[in-house]
Amino acid sequence: MWLNSSKRARRVVIAGGGTGGHLFPGVAVVEAIAQLDPSVQVAFVGSPRGIEARAIPKLGYDLELIDVPMLNGAGAAGWARGLVKLPGSGLSAMGALKRLNPGLVVSVGGYAAGPFTMLAALRKVPCALMEQNATPGMTNRLLGKVVDRAFVSFEKTCEYFPNLPCEFVGNPVRKSLLDMAEGFDYQAPLERAEFRILIIGGSGGAASFNAKLPADLSALGERAEHLRVRHQCGRGRAGEVADGYADFAGEVEVLEFIDDMAEAYQWCDLLICRAGASTIAEVLVLGIPAIYVPFPFAADDHQTKNAQSIAEAGAGIAVSDADIGQGRVTRLLTGLLQNPISLKNLAQKARQLGRPDAATIIAQKCIEML
Repeated sequence: MWLNSSKRARRVVIAGGGTGGHLFPGVAVVEAIAQLDPSVQVAFVGSPRGIEARAIPKLGYDLELIDVPMLNGAGAAGWARGLVKLPGSGLSAMGALKRLNPGLVVSVGGYAAGPFTMLAALRKVPCALMEQNATPGMTNRLLGKVVDRAFVSFEKTCEYFPNLPCEFVGNPVRKSLLDMAEGFDYQAPLERAEFRILIIGGSGGAASFNAKLPADLSALGERAEHLRVRHQCGRGRAGEVADGYADFAGEVEVLEFIDDMAEAYQWCDLLICRAGASTIAEVLVLGIPAIYVPFPFAADDHQTKNAQSIAEAGAGIAVSDADIGQGRVTRLLTGLLQNPISLKNLAQKARQLGRPDAATIIAQKCIEML
């Protein structure tokens, strides 16, 4: 047998990625492992098309790349092409498994996690999965049948893994943000003259935010005179978004990208954002009031379920993407401007839901599984 349990390296491999929402919780766990036991080796396995191909080398971690076809949402033709490529992906995963010889594999989801984690589980390597969203993606749903345990960010998610030890621990947040959260205390704009709104649609911006939110804010009329808005729009879109604010009575700063998100979070009184799991985790740990607008084309509509879970707990407001530009955001902002104490209530509920210890808990369990 080419993979002998007695000779496995004391190495944790984080498998998967594709997006920051999958990848960076894994990075947070690796950071926590290094703090708890620096002798544990770590590495990542991902796809050359995913964010991990750019981000992980910059962070200094070992990375193995496997060309895995994306099947979910690819349509019939995509599935046909993907199935032809799967054997090659399996061979690549087998090679990576031999080279890394892990003592533990943790899937963070995304299609790149599938072949490597599946092979590791079949070779009796201890395996776990981390699910960031309320509804698991296709890869983790499949891997849930072969791994040893699951760590989830939403309590209801355990229902998808009935045959696994499943722990509700929250979504890991990177150390830099946790350090900021320790000294962060949200202050509602009760006496301050200005009201600050931060709009972020992800690193590439959000089309509906760019096209329709300026009109929602402009519709406030004179009530917007004391508003200060930062709108992150994505590369190459600043001009057209700024034009949309021509009738806005307040002040607006349109930015293609925000480098210092920690400062931006500290600056704002209200956040308008997508409902990706990592964004939600960061906002909850800090305790910031937010309006969540789920991306309507996310796989399995998982962002809608994420936002609904937060809204049901009273820790945020959920608005559908279809409602942007239809007056609902204008009405919500009018109410919040008239009753800013409601922002403080949202912030308190959010902070109560935040799980700043998630990365440490998972890291401890990973070291035990080694």
